[in-house]
Amino acid sequence: MAKIFVSRLNAIIRCIVSGGLIAILICASCPLSAEQPPAKSSDLDLLLARKQYDKFEREFTARAARLTAEDRTYFGGVLANRINLVDRSILLLQPLISGLLMSNPVHAEYALCTLADNYARNFRYGKAANTYLQAALVAEANRAESTCNARHEAARWALLDGAPPQTIQSSGPFALSGSNDSLGLLRVPVNVGTYAGSWILDTGANLSVVSRSVADRLGLAVSTRTADAAASSGHSVPVRVAVIPQIQLGPALIRNVAVLVAEDSDLTFPSMNYRIEGCLGLPVLMALGAVSVVQGASVHFAGSLETRPGNSAAHNIFLERFTPVVIADFGHGDQLFTVDTGAIGTILSMAFFGEGETSIDAGQLRALEILGAGGSVVATAYEVDGLVARVDGHCVTPQLVDILTQHSNSTDEFYGNVGQNVLGLFASYTFDFRSMHFSVTGGDSGGC
Repeated sequence: MAKIFVSRLNAIIRCIVSGGLIAILICASCPLSAEQPPAKSSDLDLLLARKQYDKFEREFTARAARLTAEDRTYFGGVLANRINLVDRSILLLQPLISGLLMSNPVHAEYALCTLADNYARNFRYGKAANTYLQAALVAEANRAESTCNARHEAARWALLDGAPPQTIQSSGPFALSGSNDSLGLLRVPVNVGTYAGSWILDTGANLSVVSRSVADRLGLAVSTRTADAAASSGHSVPVRVAVIPQIQLGPALIRNVAVLVAEDSDLTFPSMNYRIEGCLGLPVLMALGAVSVVQGASVHFAGSLETRPGNSAAHNIFLERFTPVVIADFGHGDQLFTVDTGAIGTILSMAFFGEGETSIDAGQLRALEILGAGGSVVATAYEVDGLVARVDGHCVTPQLVDILTQHSNSTDEFYGNVGQNVLGLFASYTFDFRSMHFSVTGGDSGGC
């Protein structure tokens, strides 16, 4: 579910930067070295097409000085977007568009898609919709498929055109007591006026989510038009949007929170006696700067800036629009996986399956039912026990991991989706959206 407006409701379904990095991005304006031949941009384009953002960052860093000025600025702007330097990305890409439309329409469409995502992350919803529409027109004029499903995204963000930007008021770091629900998903207390709820902390939700009954209780002005959201089940679910004037999360006040409004029936699972009232999605969590989950104790927000040893310009979190992607190793070396605190299990993709079958020798082939808002889909998968997961230098061994042998909408873009059956084995885990570092404690740091 790495598409905008997609709530990774796989509850059962599953709901600042270092000086080294700044130097790399500033290098977009560095002079081209006369002593070395220009670097080819095709390899960087291929890494972007394959969404191998960790390798793309390394290659761009190594080649930046040998790229043409236009390519340095273009690739630097794309990288800035993936590592959450939104304003920097806009500054680099916006002046390029008119020239790229003439010289390189493929780069122009990709740059417009990236700019549109930047505007959405800056809560400039109408501008995001218009820019996605421009990207769609460029792709259509060149008889090419949009790299970001631009026309569809334009229609979705247009639902929020005119909505005020999200803002946050917080006096500093704070902690809340979290609780695990009957499915093991983490919930935190939220207050909206006289309403008090317990919502899922969901890094897989591209926007926060509320049920229709909660929206009615809050008196929200729900959009009359709908948009389609692709659930983890692969089904398309019609949703409406609204804006919550103010959410209180502990001492923090988050204003003008855009939410998806889903019908209660799409968030209710009678066979499990389970329902969802709301999810706190990525735009809220990113605005808080950092989120740390200490197992069985508390959730800490806006803590100290995480740093990485060694090369401070490297990152282990990237953003695919509003979806966090982290570096992990499930036996095939470092690869990129989406990570979803609103997912119970971990599902590895067909791309992972295609890397080699050594890890599934002891697995059992079965029909895996992927439940999601609006229904379910059945996919063939190996159920593997004892597969070691290595994250941030620490290892854990989840009880079960499913490895798909066929394509699935929920995991195809990367090597899989990491859920709570892996995350919950660490003593703590932290998303720091300022340093773009995902860190963990506990596990087995010496036996990886």
